[in-house]
Amino acid sequence: MHFAIGTTNKQKSDAIEHVLSTSPYTSGATFSNHKVASWVSDMPTSLEEMRTGAKNRAVYCRREKPDADYFVGMEWGVYKDYESGIYWLLGIVYIENQNGEWHFGYSCHLEVPEVVVDGLFDGRGRDLEQVVHSLGGEENIGDKQWSFHVWTDGMLTRKEQFVMATQCAITPFFNRFYRK
Repeated sequence: MHFAIGTTNKQKSDAIEHVLSTSPYTSGATFSNHKVASWVSDMPTSLEEMRTGAKNRAVYCRREKPDADYFVGMEWGVYKDYESGIYWLLGIVYIENQNGEWHFGYSCHLEVPEVVVDGLFDGRGRDLEQVVHSLGGEENIGDKQWSFHVWTDGMLTRKEQFVMATQCAITPFFNRFYRK
């Protein structure tokens, strides 16, 4: 069983590797990383855009590694809950198999601090990493532990969020309650 993963980011790749090595469904599975485009903005700001980005990465993985059994796309971003007006940060994973069956998985949703929301939508075109860095956060946070880690004082990490989202996306392929 081989998974083609549409990322070369270490935190995201480590999350997939963790799930594949600990899941009751994927013992002995292998994976390969592929640098593929999402064809969405660098800072997705809607659930639709994040879902599209994750799916696009999986589609391009299929082109890169057509003999894989599963194709994985991962995307992150923020979206506005139009009922409350609150912005949320989350990661999304999309997995598709050779037969075209697909499932999405989501990480937990973490409220985005108001000062960060203001920076994202101030008309300067900055992404989350640039805004957090300008506010005194770590440089290159996207390659490290991500905003989850910074905003929770280390209680949550980027890897953990993509582990959760991957577990949610992979389960329906194998768990008996999802199978007909």
